[in-house]
Amino acid sequence: MKAVFKSELDNSDKLAVTRFAGEVDYCAIEQQIGFPELLYRSKITYFLLRDDEDSLKSFCQINENFKSAHIWFGPVCNDPNLMIESILRIVEYYKSRHFWYVGIQPYWKTGYEADYIEYYLNQKIKIDYIIDNENTKSSLEIDLHESIDAILGKFSKGHKSAIKKAKKTGITVLAASSASEISSFQQVYLRMCQNRNIRAHTPGEIEGISNYLSSHKLGILLLAYSPENKILGGAIFAYQGVSVRYLLSASDPDRRDLPISHLIVYEAIERAKSQQFKYFDFWGYNHFALPSDQIYMVNRFKHGFGGYFTFMMKKMNISLIPYGFFFYKLYNRSKKGLILLKNIHRQKN
Repeated sequence: MKAVFKSELDNSDKLAVTRFAGEVDYCAIEQQIGFPELLYRSKITYFLLRDDEDSLKSFCQINENFKSAHIWFGPVCNDPNLMIESILRIVEYYKSRHFWYVGIQPYWKTGYEADYIEYYLNQKIKIDYIIDNENTKSSLEIDLHESIDAILGKFSKGHKSAIKKAKKTGITVLAASSASEISSFQQVYLRMCQNRNIRAHTPGEIEGISNYLSSHKLGILLLAYSPENKILGGAIFAYQGVSVRYLLSASDPDRRDLPISHLIVYEAIERAKSQQFKYFDFWGYNHFALPSDQIYMVNRFKHGFGGYFTFMMKKMNISLIPYGFFFYKLYNRSKKGLILLKNIHRQKN
């Protein structure tokens, strides 16, 4: 196997990666070429693992910051042994560059293969695990092999009633097809985030995500319309191999009397099944949320659609030098503290 690290991909590399990403069972949108630049300012390094016949076997995009590197939902591959080799090659590479720390969040569900990967890697390198929401990812998932009636039958009584109410009210759900529709959704999204005091994506990020998914055929923005043809809300869904991911959503904060998001998600589940996807993934269930937390209500909303819990492999925090993970955390805290002091100073002036 030949491991290659690149700061840029040529056209043949991009074609190979795009084809490979479309063939594996799971490829998170964060690992699609061109997507990370929409949300992150980090320097990106590309890792490619090829066999002796130059066929691509594993791939990931690595976000680099000062003396640290992160891989979000990668490396991308279908084989546990290739995952092991990829991670060992990546660790070796960043050690040679005198980095302090590498953080790896695999897109791999727990099970015997995940146990094998973790067991083998822990014999070779020192890995720290933290049990919290940032380092242990879980989700709710619906198996789309079941009939739509069976899926609907597992919805909560409240969710079933909400969907019926939305339909009776005359709400319709359609795919966005114009820049003006995306702009209208942005306005709803920003008003909702402001109303609920939620940290929001910028209008540019929302537009970038929507256009990227549409142009690459990797997702869809579904919009809910009132009988008067006003956009009441919407949701963005990403296609990740055999799975559809619930990426983000928003509903008009002035129309809380209408179950807007319930109908959108139900329509998205129907679409995913008709398009032959295997799973509908709600992507994120915070088991650490308290009843007083806003995310607790998001959990309840997702759980009302039935489904079952899935868990990903725990995030790997890998020290590349003695106390590397500690230095990484200390640097980040210092950086955040400095930003806070600058903001306080700016407000006083």
